[in-house]
Amino acid sequence: MAIDPTNAGTTGDDGPGNAVTQVCGAFTDQDKLDEAMSRLEGSAFQRADLSTQQPGQAHQDNVMREDDARSLRTLGTSTAAAVAALAAAGVVVATGGAALPAMVAAAVAGGTAGAAGTVIGQVAAPGAQDSAHQAAEGGGVVLLVHAASPEKRAKAEEVLRACGATRVWLQATV
Repeated sequence: MAIDPTNAGTTGDDGPGNAVTQVCGAFTDQDKLDEAMSRLEGSAFQRADLSTQQPGQAHQDNVMREDDARSLRTLGTSTAAAVAALAAAGVVVATGGAALPAMVAAAVAGGTAGAAGTVIGQVAAPGAQDSAHQAAEGGGVVLLVHAASPEKRAKAEEVLRACGATRVWLQATV
């Protein structure tokens, strides 16, 4: 059977003018917000289905959790350490130096770069918190869950309530 791109039932499109429901949950605790996002991603939702909004601010589609920020810092630190170690080894090989001092120099350079990267990462993102987490701790943030079907709406409501949302409601979007 061929797929008809104008048929909303086969393309996943809700059709022109049809509203899609978002399940909204208000959170005032960072840990509860993280738990809700993790549980939603572990069930029927993708990360693209989740977004946050702070009172009085624009909608934020790119939701970053604390572990995401930590992973980015680790990636930067590891890359810097590897580059420094390879550069030190390259210098020693290019100058024809002895093998043992070359290994020591590479290890010291890699360790120094790693330590410096960790310090820089902590200074750049001391709490590894994005604005949504800071807002959750400072008064509230709304987690919006795109739920295209009644089953997804029910699951999202269940998860948000179970994770401690202070308020859960439905919101139609076009």
